[in-house]
Amino acid sequence: MSAESLTNTESSSDSTRCACVDSESTESADSLNNLLREKNDNNSLRDCADVKCSLTEDCSMSNENGSSGKSGKSLCCNTVSQCVWGILLLAISIGGFLFTPQDLMLREKLNMRPGFPPYEWWADPPDEVKLRVYVFNVTNHVRFLAGLDEKMDVHEIGPIVYLEKLVHSRINFNENSTMTYLAKRSPIFLPHLNSVDLNATLIVPNLAVLGIASYLHDANYLVRTGFRLLVNSHSSKLFVQKTVYEYLWELTDPVLDTSKNLAPGMVPVTNMGMLARIYADFTDEVTVKIGPKWGDEGFFQIDRFRGAPQLPGYDPDECPDRIIGSTEGVMYHQRLTKEDVVLYWRKTVCKVMPLYFDDEMVIDGVPVYRYNLSESVFDRVINSTDCYDTEPSLPKGLSDGSKCYYNFPMVVSYPHFYTGDPPKDTYVTGLQPDRYKHNSYIIVEPLSGTPFRSVARMQSNLRIHDLSGFGYDYGKFSNLVVPLFWAEYNQEGLPSHIKTTIYFMTVILPPLSYIVLSVLLLTGSYFLAKNLYIHRLKNETLNSLLHFKSKNTTMTTNKILTYEKEVFIKTSS
Repeated sequence: MSAESLTNTESSSDSTRCACVDSESTESADSLNNLLREKNDNNSLRDCADVKCSLTEDCSMSNENGSSGKSGKSLCCNTVSQCVWGILLLAISIGGFLFTPQDLMLREKLNMRPGFPPYEWWADPPDEVKLRVYVFNVTNHVRFLAGLDEKMDVHEIGPIVYLEKLVHSRINFNENSTMTYLAKRSPIFLPHLNSVDLNATLIVPNLAVLGIASYLHDANYLVRTGFRLLVNSHSSKLFVQKTVYEYLWELTDPVLDTSKNLAPGMVPVTNMGMLARIYADFTDEVTVKIGPKWGDEGFFQIDRFRGAPQLPGYDPDECPDRIIGSTEGVMYHQRLTKEDVVLYWRKTVCKVMPLYFDDEMVIDGVPVYRYNLSESVFDRVINSTDCYDTEPSLPKGLSDGSKCYYNFPMVVSYPHFYTGDPPKDTYVTGLQPDRYKHNSYIIVEPLSGTPFRSVARMQSNLRIHDLSGFGYDYGKFSNLVVPLFWAEYNQEGLPSHIKTTIYFMTVILPPLSYIVLSVLLLTGSYFLAKNLYIHRLKNETLNSLLHFKSKNTTMTTNKILTYEKEVFIKTSS
């Protein structure tokens, strides 16, 4: 074979050769390619070209028009893109494990941003709170006044059921990471849930006469005598007959009208209906803590109530108790633990009440905590200032509530006196205390602080001091605590959309997040490991091929010299 034929063969093969063969291969093409073709090593050259072209990511075949006949790898599949995706997925997965989606949702809730579900649920709370009222009818008032019975006998009537409507308005976000709003509560009668006739009659103690007499128990003789003459002039009785509706909403007496005109400070109102008094002034300005500044533990705790940090009606210099840190029960702070003491504020009780962890439960598929109101919540405070006692001192189980009722001698207790020192028949007969029916508790989803159930049960009583100075008839009521009514505030559940959201966040989201983040972690690791391995493999392959090429070039050069020497010798001969 002549040198000219070798040159022509090389020229014809150049058109199909890969474009990325380097200049070094071209310089020795004439001799090297002929030797490699004799050994059928054309495939090896193509492999070498493929490796080098993949490293430069510029390998393409020329078509007839000189343009690319086949596009390169897509952007999402090339080495650089896969490495970027790998790093990005690793960063997302690691960040997701450190700050889970659940953590981000709870942190966002702290801000209470308008338009987001936590704010909207709170701003327009669901109508789920039922108010059940139980009143006491005196069955032996004639025998009691005649001295035949030593104690009054009472009979419970109820429940009278209302829906307590809560409205939040005038919502303002303050610069110190607090939110101020007006909370207004009002009852709506639910006839379809009631079996008690509101026109049914009751025999009840005359609160106007006995209440004012108890208020004046330590007044001088002239004042006591004047009050008794006032009662006699209006022919007011110590027991009155009222309908259930009147007892709750329109409990009046001529003595109240006259007393208000004579002493407005002592008798600020003339309607002493039980619910009328509670809801007559039930629009409260509340300031609560929001935002990351206070953390999960301080979230939605009361900072000010009606502009003050202390309990309404109490002198801050005399009573150390503060309303700060308590909650109205619409929302509790996040990440509750079993060691937390939940402070509950209800104005009708006139006291901040602590609730303690009792049990773990599952409601609607959601793990929840139950916190019970302490049974000693109305006991006397030892070695500290007792803001809820009077002179003479109240026994355990009773708490002074007069500060929230115009200093009227009202005391608060559990229904039917089921806790404390006074046995159930100490003051009256006919009571049937039952822990299951008369205790108070809340059931809360601890992560978000969302109340699933809550039951607050309290009894209002008239505290009657020594009335012997008013006469024999009055003296029969001396030193009694007469039960007037008790109320149950019952949040019976949550709307389905709130329950579904809480279920997703607490039950489904954690394992789902773990699975998704694990897949992202494995995928990112795979992308990086795969491309690092391929890159290393290609470097080792290229070095081996370049080394092989160098040896072949030397060998081929020697063979060419030997071949030309033999041709020269034969030609000479």
